[in-house]
Amino acid sequence: MTLRFRRTMKIAPGVHLNFNKSSTSLSLGPRGAHYTLSSTGRRTVSAGIPGTGIYSYQTLNPKSERRGSKSDPESVPTEDNLSLRAIPHPSLFSSKAEKLFANFLHDIYSQGNTDATKEKVEKAKELSTQFSELSNALNVIIFLHILNEEDYADELLERGSQVWNHRDSVFTDRFVVKYFLGIKAIVEICTGIFSTEIIDTQQFGLIWVEVLQAHEKFSEALEVLHVLNPNQLVAISMAEIELSLKDFDAILETSSGIINEDDSTAILLIFRGIAFREKSMFDASLECLKLALAKRSRNPKILHKARFERSITYEKLGKLAQARKDLELILVDEPMNDEVLERLQLLQNKKSAVINEPDH
Repeated sequence: MTLRFRRTMKIAPGVHLNFNKSSTSLSLGPRGAHYTLSSTGRRTVSAGIPGTGIYSYQTLNPKSERRGSKSDPESVPTEDNLSLRAIPHPSLFSSKAEKLFANFLHDIYSQGNTDATKEKVEKAKELSTQFSELSNALNVIIFLHILNEEDYADELLERGSQVWNHRDSVFTDRFVVKYFLGIKAIVEICTGIFSTEIIDTQQFGLIWVEVLQAHEKFSEALEVLHVLNPNQLVAISMAEIELSLKDFDAILETSSGIINEDDSTAILLIFRGIAFREKSMFDASLECLKLALAKRSRNPKILHKARFERSITYEKLGKLAQARKDLELILVDEPMNDEVLERLQLLQNKKSAVINEPDH
């Protein structure tokens, strides 16, 4: 999991100017539907359901006639997995603690800030030591900034647990409520599925689940998911954990009745196909994966995952040529995909072994 930052300036209702390290872009439209013009020449149309974190992106490249639909942050003008909207300024009568906290946020999220993670964390810790009333907000900020830092692995679990266990007080804290409206996090739930929301209990919970999964604390992760408001993202995260636990019956229950309506339902169909395969129900597996591939407008990463999993199902059925075909179709878009290249080599070795097997 990486961190992304974006800075956005509101020019007028429905009109925003976005900055990052490599480009500037202009976004037009209300929340949930945007048309973005980038200084790089990229034009992006995005639409989604506000509050769900599920968005579809279509990039229109003036240099090419190719068009594609993505649910990938690559089609969003961001550099890290945290994005910054307008952070409010304290009032004239705000306390010293609040003024210093606001200055801290504007400093670390400014476009020109070059501080390393360690420097930002140390500033946050020093501020928390000086003003205990800022501890809730700063704990969350520190947690978000050390997500990808190996040196902070133990502290990440400690701080994450502390924030989650005190979430009721943390996310009703006046500094969190006021200033976190300007900070959004982008978290990848699974291949091609992202949640992009402000840091509240729901969004922090989804991030915390990813951390717990990375540390193979699956039971704890499931406990967190059962607390969150149920939606498609929670269902996907739950199914992914059930897959790690090899609880295939639970996956089939979670994905029951799913049809291919969007990227989220497509990934659930893939998980369902994997569950059927692992229960040796190969025809059912192939049917689910076929349904996941039925809509070519889905995120290419999701389509690639469906092909990859179908190739494994074909391999288990002894249909090596069809397994190879699915993998080669992935290489058309991702010619340097190491996992696919490795599986192709394994298929080649298996084919050679069959050819060279002596007759009895």
